[in-house]
Amino acid sequence: MKKVFLLIGALVTMCSYSQSSEIIGSGSSASNMYGGVQVSSGSNSGVWIKSTASNSKVEGSYYLFNNWANSASFYLLGNEGYKIPNVNFNVRFNRFEANMSDDASKDSIFAFNSQSVKKVVVGSKEFVKKQVSGKGANYFLEMIQEGDKLSLLKSYDASISPGTINPMTQQKMKADKIEIKSNFYVEKNGSLEEVRLKKSTVLKLMADKKVEIKEFLGDNDISFKNDADIKKIFSYYNSI
Repeated sequence: MKKVFLLIGALVTMCSYSQSSEIIGSGSSASNMYGGVQVSSGSNSGVWIKSTASNSKVEGSYYLFNNWANSASFYLLGNEGYKIPNVNFNVRFNRFEANMSDDASKDSIFAFNSQSVKKVVVGSKEFVKKQVSGKGANYFLEMIQEGDKLSLLKSYDASISPGTINPMTQQKMKADKIEIKSNFYVEKNGSLEEVRLKKSTVLKLMADKKVEIKEFLGDNDISFKNDADIKKIFSYYNSI
């Protein structure tokens, strides 16, 4: 993709919003120039939203990355590419958002829809759109390892873990906390299956090369809690 900022005209408007977000601009004439990117908030791109003030009683964040200092490359269905600065991934809504405010006192967020997006690359992470049972047809998963035989993908989900309560006073001793958890999916012949990765599961998935995989696991110090290690297994399997 050419490293230039191009007009984002094929991103589609968000089709639903949470009560925790406020639409602060949606007319086709509303637009903003930021970092060389012209973003229209009409029906062909997305909408401006303003996040409500965070609840002081809840710790954590729904965003995958620790800050907004992330440049992302958006690839559309027609293979066009667009590079956008200050991007984060909202796990709660499974969508990409860009902080386009040039005023530190404002919280101006532009939320993109995924209908026209094929994949998004943020740093070393590549997100692809898949149809996931129970989650819809435009759901973003992180591609851990893509292969001709098996591909490994990772989903992110957010939930609130209740804080502890003093049984005597019934007052909270610790605040509720937002937790981001992940699950793995294996794709084979275009079909996705959620899996719990462990040695027995991997050997079953790679049964046609079971001997080789067993030898690979024996020769390498593999942790099934480490994405990089799991990626090595799938990369090796796809190479033999």
